[in-house]
Amino acid sequence: MKKLLIISLFLLGARFSCSAQTITGQTYLQNTIMGLQRGIGLRVQTDKGLGLGMVYQTNLNRKSEGLNEDYAFYGIETIIPLTKCGNMRFFFTPKAGFVSEDFFVLIPEVETEIKITNTFSAAITAGIRARESSTGIKLLAHF
Repeated sequence: MKKLLIISLFLLGARFSCSAQTITGQTYLQNTIMGLQRGIGLRVQTDKGLGLGMVYQTNLNRKSEGLNEDYAFYGIETIIPLTKCGNMRFFFTPKAGFVSEDFFVLIPEVETEIKITNTFSAAITAGIRARESSTGIKLLAHF
């Protein structure tokens, strides 16, 4: 938790030192092979869409068939813009981090973001986690 606080302070500092960047908070649900997971994240993006962020996600229901399995994932994500069409933007958002503080994983993902207002947008994601498909929905707030 201390690491997440330090990284978030670093991202906030980067946001206030550069005027051409946007800081975005996100909350999401993702259906993976490990079950339904909820997550939060913070990212900094340039005006062209390129960015870097941090994410944390954990299982929504901690008990599965009587076992207390928690596949917490925390790491970084890179935001690479692919194309833009009106209020829709398409990104390649690979993630890298640790699952259960034991295993280092790389997660390739694509994201389709739809701008609702100047402050809020929604997104759907598709990726691969543990050699299985994963899908998700996101709500993003831009500051």
